[in-house]
Amino acid sequence: MDADEHIEEAFRFLQRARLFTAAADDLARSEMLWCAAAHIVKAVAVQRGWRNDSHNDLFDVAARLNRAIGYPAALPNFRAASRLHSNMYRRFMQPHRLDAEEVKVRRFVNRIAGAIRG
Repeated sequence: MDADEHIEEAFRFLQRARLFTAAADDLARSEMLWCAAAHIVKAVAVQRGWRNDSHNDLFDVAARLNRAIGYPAALPNFRAASRLHSNMYRRFMQPHRLDAEEVKVRRFVNRIAGAIRG
């Protein structure tokens, strides 16, 4: 996939998360938000030729985003997405926490998409 395809997927996953919110399926919602964050990070990595084959690679890319696009909250917001990924497996988040993490992930995806689209 190229960077534009990853961006499109990120936004598709954000839309799917809304559907799972309406269906009260917090596990699927959590995973869709993680997928959106992962795809937007992969978009940056592909665009810049950075390694992005593993979760560790994705965290490395997120850590580089402050310097690359001037986004100091990138790594903390990507960690929020990772917590959502973990929530999909263990269902530990209360609804208010899930909502707060979703806000971070949506902001993360939109901020990065705006920065890399120009």
